[in-house]
Order: sequence, then structure tokens, then C-alpha cells
Amino acid sequence: MIFQNGRVFSEGHFQNVDVRVVGERIAEIGENLERQEGEEAVCIRDCMLLPGFFDVHTHGRDGADFSDAPAKELVRIRNSYAACGVTSLLATTMTMEEEYSKNMMKRIREAIEAESDGARIWGINMEGPFLGPDKKGCHDPQYLKEPDIPFFEELDACAGGHIRLIDLDPTRKGAMDFIRAYAGKKKFSIAHTGADYKTANEAVDAGADHVTHLYNAMNGLHHREPGVIGMVNDRPVWAELICDGLHVHPSVIRMTFGALADKICIVSDSLSAAGLGDGVYSLGGLDVYVNGKRAALADGTLACSVSNVFEECKNVMAYGIPMEQAIAASTINPAKAMGLENEIGDIRRGLLADMLVVTSEFELKEVYIGGKKLSVL
Repeated sequence: MIFQNGRVFSEGHFQNVDVRVVGERIAEIGENLERQEGEEAVCIRDCMLLPGFFDVHTHGRDGADFSDAPAKELVRIRNSYAACGVTSLLATTMTMEEEYSKNMMKRIREAIEAESDGARIWGINMEGPFLGPDKKGCHDPQYLKEPDIPFFEELDACAGGHIRLIDLDPTRKGAMDFIRAYAGKKKFSIAHTGADYKTANEAVDAGADHVTHLYNAMNGLHHREPGVIGMVNDRPVWAELICDGLHVHPSVIRMTFGALADKICIVSDSLSAAGLGDGVYSLGGLDVYVNGKRAALADGTLACSVSNVFEECKNVMAYGIPMEQAIAASTINPAKAMGLENEIGDIRRGLLADMLVVTSEFELKEVYIGGKKLSVL
């Protein structure tokens, strides 16, 4: 298969090149490639060819949540993700009762390992239970706990070793030892915490290199108490940013890209209501009330989003961020953050042919996963 006559986003910028796919991977990129005998040609004139988008923090969409849906439903929504341009994701969990959490991990493992033409699930983002009760957000406080190595080992065994990212509050007792115990084996994200600047830096020294939904569920930036936000500016870490226009004001999104563009991973933090309408939905055993684009608990606490990364990338561009930066924050940045830059996140020779054909108005036209066109779009 060869993609011809379009603009290709490769290695951080647009190029007027053709792209050849052989099997599941990109085989060749170059100007005016000749079509081979019997080769399928895809004309993308007046369109752009982008890497598939990668959401490292999503709890679900289209009526299914990774914390409580049966495995067959989790397999089903892999196609729903792909249909909105998200070809890769981390299945993100919530804080649940211990035995329930073990079963949850087993269900997600089944969904990860199942055959599917939809989005790839590259592992689990374990958000909870090692979070701070003072910054719990929409996590059930009765199940929050201090980092616990034996319990984590049980969870990861149930997940078949698929836990890739562990979110935790570095101020909790034993957090630093927990990070050091798995540094280099698992990824760690500073999350749901009132940590100060010093503690956040200590967590990075121990092995953390990621921050969960920057600005949300943490102390705000103060000129004498920079906290986690100030640490992100100073250290080589990745920072998730929810760009639905509600969790973070567009002005702050502009400011953040201005300072930290190379570190940002756009995430949806979506729940099962994404792609559906208003109503009452469940998230981690708690009721979430959706009205328009806002999802909140009964007490008004802002919960997850009903967005997706493709939609948020468009939001970011509408806020005035250059297209190249917005696309990178949706593709290569999260791929690098998860150590997957040699598999996905870019259009380069040898990478998986997970790609999007997008119109000049940035409307999604076609989705390819492993060189195969998605039929449900």
C-alpha cells in the first residue's frame, strides 16, 4: 500500500512525501515513490497523513468503563476509540475495593490480549489506590491506601504484567521506597497530591518521570511555593494536560505550551459517557452527572471528561497553539513518555502503520491500524 500526494507529519513537521506500507509497518518514506505492480494506492491529495493518536489516560468511552465493564465490552470500545482517531491507549483504572480491583485487572488483561481491529491497548494506567485523600478528586476515599508492594504484586499478576504506569502521591508513607523498588521496570506518575516542590523533586530522583493531569488534583502554582507544577518546568518529566476547555482554562493551556510544549501529553481522562449524551453514569462506583461537556459528582466536583484526544487536539489549535505542537502532544510525546517511540507515535520507517488521514479542515477522514483501514469510521 502506498499513500501519495499529501502532506505527511513525520519527525515533528510536515513533509511532501509518499509513504509505503508493507504488512503492518511503514517500509519506506520518500518523494515521488513509484507505485509497484499490484500495490494499492491511496491518494491523499488536499489531506494530511498523521500518526495515530495515543491517549495515556482514559477510563472509557461509548458506554464502557475499564473499571467495571465486562471484558467483551472493553474489546468493543477499542473500535470506538479508533473511530475517533485514537489508535493507541492505556486502559486507566479507578480506586476500587481490593478484591474488585483484582478482578478488574483480569478483565482488562483479557481485553488487552483479545484479537481486535481497533485501538491498541499498550497496558494499564493504574490511577489509584495510592493517591492522596486531600486531593482525591472523584476517587472513593474509603479505598485509598498507602503504597503496598505485596498488594501491587497481586494486582500486576492479575493484569498479566500489563500495568505500565503507576499513579501515586509521593507524600504517602513508603511512596519513595515503592518508586525505587520498580524504577526501570514500571513508569511512575505523580498524581492526586499536595506535594511541595521538594517532595516532587525527590519523587523524580527516585524514578518518577510523569505527572498526571497537570493543574488538576494538585496545589496551584505560587511564586514562593511552586509545587509539582514548578518541578515540571525544571525537570525532564512528561506532563498530561486535559484540553477539553473545562479542566484547564485555554489561557493556561497557551501558557503551558509556551513553556513546556516538548513535555506535554494531551489526554482525555474520559469516562464511559464520552461519545454519548447527558445522563447519570458510573465512575469508580460513584455517580457522575453529565450535562453538555461537563461531568461532575453530586457535590459539584469536576470529574472526568466526555472528550477524546482528537477533539482536544483541535481545541488546542483553536486556542492558538501551532498545529505541529498540538499533533506532537497527541502522538510522539505520549509514545516517548511510555517508551514506545520505536513502535508508534510517528510516521517513520519501521514503525507500525497506525495513521490518520485528515482533511485540510482537520476533520477525520480515514483511520488505518497496522496498515488496515478501519471499517467502522
